[in-house]
Amino acid sequence: MKDDILRKVSYEIDKFEMDHYNEDKKGRWEGANEDLDKINDIVNDLQTLKHINPDHIADKIQVSLANARCEVDNMESIAVQNGLVRSKHLQNLLQAARFRNSKDSGYWRDPNVDHVQIKLPWYLADNLLEKLYLKYHKTKIHKCFDKVHKYLLDEDNDSYRGIYCFWKEIEELWDEVFDEETLSNHYHDDDNYWQYDVDPRECKNLKDFFKKRIAARIEERKEAEKRIVEQAQIDKKKQEELKILKAKKHKLRNYLPLKKYGEEVPGSVYWFIDINKKFQKNKHGILYVGESKNFHKRFSAYDPKNNGRLTELERKLQNKLPTIKKETIQKFIRDPEQCRIRVISHKFLSDNFKRKVFESRVIQRVKPLLNRYSV
Repeated sequence: MKDDILRKVSYEIDKFEMDHYNEDKKGRWEGANEDLDKINDIVNDLQTLKHINPDHIADKIQVSLANARCEVDNMESIAVQNGLVRSKHLQNLLQAARFRNSKDSGYWRDPNVDHVQIKLPWYLADNLLEKLYLKYHKTKIHKCFDKVHKYLLDEDNDSYRGIYCFWKEIEELWDEVFDEETLSNHYHDDDNYWQYDVDPRECKNLKDFFKKRIAARIEERKEAEKRIVEQAQIDKKKQEELKILKAKKHKLRNYLPLKKYGEEVPGSVYWFIDINKKFQKNKHGILYVGESKNFHKRFSAYDPKNNGRLTELERKLQNKLPTIKKETIQKFIRDPEQCRIRVISHKFLSDNFKRKVFESRVIQRVKPLLNRYSV
């Protein structure tokens, strides 16, 4: 069985070398030379051409140069891959098959030779340590080997598939590879990269080795479950805090900051009308026109009180008509059949300049009794 594995690996390496290094086949080197020859011909033509189109010449050179670079990269990739294949397969598998069963291999041995007994640690019997190393000693360099093996021997891949991605993946892996993990020799006596940190040289026997691995796996799974539970508790706590915060925001949805409320209060322009034109005789009958940033606050000056004092509008009217009695003015202003108010409120009137312009336009048009205006 081991001979079949060695034969298969040898065949793969021979086939790989025949595909890329056979003189009878056109390889990467010939392709790169053809592109370099094209660039050389273009440069020679530049010495004789009279009318040169720079863009056309540049495009031709760039295409040939890109192809040549691609071929050189492929050659470098093939060379490195071949070295990795030899390093992984020949070294690992030849060492693993170092001691073969004589019956399977057909190797003849004289039955009369003396046999000796050598006392060895259990992991050094035959090639057991090599087998355990290949299966349970997963270092970063093994990941590089596995990735190269995938790109080399996967039949679904074509020669140009993923070359750039392949090298980027190798480069990222290589940053994690330690200095002692070399391509030429990745068997070590003093490393500690065994999976789950279970080194067979520290175990009593093979059974103890697997028992410790199983215990380590169970402990790792428990730690993962513990981390999941802790993360779930943290997430739950965050959700509860978020729920409380949303509830607070929901309660405050009808409240506004003072500054924002002041900005959103619409400005107003208002006027009082003499319905029966008792004092204001023109066709509009407007007594007074005013403006305010916040009319609800301004209206307190016009709100009639039961203390007998004149409101601001009543005082203005008495100053305008001093011969009329106070009681007559109060009765006129406070009678809804003789005097009423109209308020125009819009958001654009929150702007002081626009509000005053609007007020002056109304005053110029209706010519109120109690306002000062230019004729």
